[in-house]
Amino acid sequence: MASSSPLCGVCVQSNITKPSTIWCFECDEGLCSECKDHHSRSKGTRKHDTLPISEYQKIPRDIVKISQTCGNHNEKYTFYCKKHECLCCGSCIVENHMECRDFDKLVDVVQNTKVSNAFYEIEQSLSEISDNIQIIQNNREHNLKRLSEKKMQIEKEIEQARITINTHLDKIQDDIIKRLNEIEVNESKIIREMLNVLKENENEINESRTNIKNIKQHATDLQTFISMKELEKKVASKNEFLQSLINSENFKNCELSYTANAAMQYLDNHIKTFGEVETVTKSCDVVLKQRKDKQAQIMMPHLSSTLVENVNVKLHKTINIKGQFIRGCCMLPDGKMAFSSYINHGSAVRVFNCHGTKDFEVITPTYAFDVAYISHDNTLAVTSGGSHAKCITIIDIQSKQMKKTVPVNCYYYGIAVTDGNFICSAAGKGIQLINPHNNSTSDLVRDDKIPDLSYVTMFDDKIYHTNNQANSVTCYDLQGTVEWTFQNERVLRGLRGVAVDNDGNVYVVGELSKNVVVISTDGHQYKEIATVSDGLSQPISLDYNRKTNQLLVSNFIENAMTFTLI
Repeated sequence: MASSSPLCGVCVQSNITKPSTIWCFECDEGLCSECKDHHSRSKGTRKHDTLPISEYQKIPRDIVKISQTCGNHNEKYTFYCKKHECLCCGSCIVENHMECRDFDKLVDVVQNTKVSNAFYEIEQSLSEISDNIQIIQNNREHNLKRLSEKKMQIEKEIEQARITINTHLDKIQDDIIKRLNEIEVNESKIIREMLNVLKENENEINESRTNIKNIKQHATDLQTFISMKELEKKVASKNEFLQSLINSENFKNCELSYTANAAMQYLDNHIKTFGEVETVTKSCDVVLKQRKDKQAQIMMPHLSSTLVENVNVKLHKTINIKGQFIRGCCMLPDGKMAFSSYINHGSAVRVFNCHGTKDFEVITPTYAFDVAYISHDNTLAVTSGGSHAKCITIIDIQSKQMKKTVPVNCYYYGIAVTDGNFICSAAGKGIQLINPHNNSTSDLVRDDKIPDLSYVTMFDDKIYHTNNQANSVTCYDLQGTVEWTFQNERVLRGLRGVAVDNDGNVYVVGELSKNVVVISTDGHQYKEIATVSDGLSQPISLDYNRKTNQLLVSNFIENAMTFTLI
């Protein structure tokens, strides 16, 4: 605000100190009540614009500092130069604006400024900005609340997981202890029974030994002879009994043995954490207020810098993948290539190095249809197609092992990755977005006529989807609105894989037409860039590497090729 209690400018000139009661903007000074009376009657000042000092003090300090005189010439501003959009005094015009022709009197320019549409628009725009700040604040506060709630939910899930694991471990521990006790009791019983039999025989032998002493001392020779014969039989019988006892099934050293379940070692060696806690970001659904149509931001479509008629390809490398029924392929940033395939003994994802030789393979638990690269954690996402088990398999490229499976509720075929989420072609449902972190699913395009074996990709907030039954490729925006559809059965038949280059040109393989066709960003122009003569026999899938500007094309049961776009 303006400084408090300014002194009367006229009285100050006479070394008199009096507080001002009004402020004159044209004189640019305060006036006391006496000077005010003279000021209002004087011919030169009676029409000056004045304001009570109490009101003047409410004016913001920055506004008060605005001078109404030229800082260079100490003259009052009298004109406004439209060309330079600046205030001018008489000297300014002579020195700097002689060549300017478009001037207005300053008094005419500023007249009715406070009630002008421009000032009203500024006022309303500031009000809107304030409202928009509140909208954003509310959004962030809600985000804070959701973070806290989600943290508590995750903590409960972790605690419940621990309780479940502990309960399960307690049960299997009780089971194995029970089994251990049963075995020990049973084997001990067998040994004790044998000891009892031996004790009985030992007593008989001891009794016979005592009898021998008595026989020697008191029996006749005849009695001794007869007793000896009986004792011989008993000795033979007992020896035979002992031998049979030793040879029996029960006469074995019984030891207790314990072999830990391999899964228990897996817990120790492989399960290092309860899971992963990470930040999942997505666009805020905040819509700011905009009063003027001219203030709305218009999203211009991506314009291709390369016309399709100028697109050509040159064969770079051939990869030997014969005998493997390839369905999907993708290129990794380091030049490696991944192929999803079905072979006689099951499904697998095979990764080849940049030289075209196999690096490793991972057997998948379901039918491996399409494969896409996930950049943020260096993994591969593999759809299961029409397998009995509905899931998306995640493969860790670093460890060369299956990392996890994401359960889904329908048959997914083509797959693309965006911001860590999956965009999939769902047979009989449309195109869906899957969040692998919470397994949530949302519809991007609802279409119950979308067939199986269809592929999908994404570029610049556009989704591209092939339909092998309609022999078409369609471009959608993120709201599911059709931007364009390309359908020309003389050019493309049996459409399968689809990819988009850095300029937004769309590449599609025709399995039945045995070719690769590039389509312009608006879907109007096209050009055939690869055919049977380039090695295509039954092309099924393709992918574009944005770093190397190369196109990977895979046949179903023949070789795959990489082409350089020229």
